[in-house]
Amino acid sequence: MKNILIIIVLITLSFAGRSQSTICPALQAFTGEWRYISGQDEIRVYLRAGDYTILEGSGTTIAKLWGWHEYKRAGTVVESNYANRFMTLPTNSGNAVANSYSISLQMPQCAPAGNKLIGNIDDISQCNEMKMVTIIFNTAQNQLIWEQRHSQGFGFGTNCKGMTLPRTFVLTKQ
Repeated sequence: MKNILIIIVLITLSFAGRSQSTICPALQAFTGEWRYISGQDEIRVYLRAGDYTILEGSGTTIAKLWGWHEYKRAGTVVESNYANRFMTLPTNSGNAVANSYSISLQMPQCAPAGNKLIGNIDDISQCNEMKMVTIIFNTAQNQLIWEQRHSQGFGFGTNCKGMTLPRTFVLTKQ
């Protein structure tokens, strides 16, 4: 958990040099529904771009992708917060509603040339444990190769062991 906080602080500081932003135009391409189907597994992810003020009064705003997911196995919903996908997006920590979204992503330097998104997903079925996410996208920006991993110290104090979603999967834009 300590490493997660360090990573989040480092990501935040890397964006701190930015001036006030409006939604990163490169992130707009990812807004919408994404799907993965393989055998009995089906994953739906909905992403929306928005600006987020890191510290109130600091003037430091970053562009983020907020997301919601639903995971079905053999047609049965295993976990989902997908119904929240049209909620008002949080604009700062003061109006972020806990557990209302499960995905938070950023694009380093707001440049699609790097073909990479980074962030996290909350594993709803595993005590809302945060998983670190790295996404590589193709040049057409219609497929996302999603890779997630546990942070160091995973499960400490929660007794939640494992990962609900597959470790790696490919989402296709719908």
